Amino acid sequence: MNKTAIPDINQWIANLRANIPAQLIQTPPQMAMTKNAAPSGWGSTLEKQLEMKVMAHRTWNKRQAKLSSSSREIKAITQSLRSFEKSQRVREFNPQRLEAITIQQFSTLGNGRQHQQ
Repeated sequence: MNKTAIPDINQWIANLRANIPAQLIQTPPQMAMTKNAAPSGWGSTLEKQLEMKVMAHRTWNKRQAKLSSSSREIKAITQSLRSFEKSQRVREFNPQRLEAITIQQFSTLGNGRQHQQ
């Protein structure tokens, strides 16, 4: 192996281990969704700057309640997006032009204080 290639290969290995995804085109988010998936159900809000705020929430059925917390988190995102898709307020924003959305986790700390991740 060519000794000059070794540093390049090591750099590629380091990048793969770091697993830092990058986009070719950076698109600033146009909306922010904050969601929480508790053992009993999920809730989320969708905001477009300070113009619009839409909320959605549901309880889990018995099968969904038994899912892992990671699975419930993913399900909360998909259920939220489906719910927001039906909202008249969201349709007025023209979601066909929506290119990027920030998804934040909302949770309660053990001391009862709330924070976003």
